Amino acid sequence: MYANPQRAEYEALVGRVRDYFGSGVPIGGYTHNDLLRLRRLDAQREAEQAKAKAAQPLNDARAQLHQEHRRAVAAWQKVEEGQKRILEHKRAHQILGFDLALLELVSIPEIIKADADTVDAFDAATAEMSRVATEIESKARKINSAAAQWEQYTPDQQNRALILTIADRLGV
Repeated sequence: MYANPQRAEYEALVGRVRDYFGSGVPIGGYTHNDLLRLRRLDAQREAEQAKAKAAQPLNDARAQLHQEHRRAVAAWQKVEEGQKRILEHKRAHQILGFDLALLELVSIPEIIKADADTVDAFDAATAEMSRVATEIESKARKINSAAAQWEQYTPDQQNRALILTIADRLGV
């Protein structure tokens, strides 16, 4: 039986092209023109994969920047929730010495833009965004800690804490 010498190449090309482009790509047969078209599609696949592989570090840097931004936004939401909890008993927290500057409205953190489309620029922007996220998380911890402590007290413990704080201020 006669075996086409291009059959192995044809089947390898068909497998790679179908894996990459899907089954919607017309394949054809063992003809010269079909093989040329499959070789062009295979070359296009290789070029696109090489381009995606080369862009991977930049894509990873972008993803890291966006992850830090999401972290900052999540911390901002915790600040908002904590501020609402503190405002319910603002006067008591003020007497206890809570820093009311923490109750100032905080705008939603904007993502820091990279200066250029390079990995180093995105890394620098990520470092700055991480610093911003850490500051907001610290503020959220302070606010929510004070609110949680107050909420855990019984009414008698709340009154006692207020009385002792006032007594300390008066020097009694």
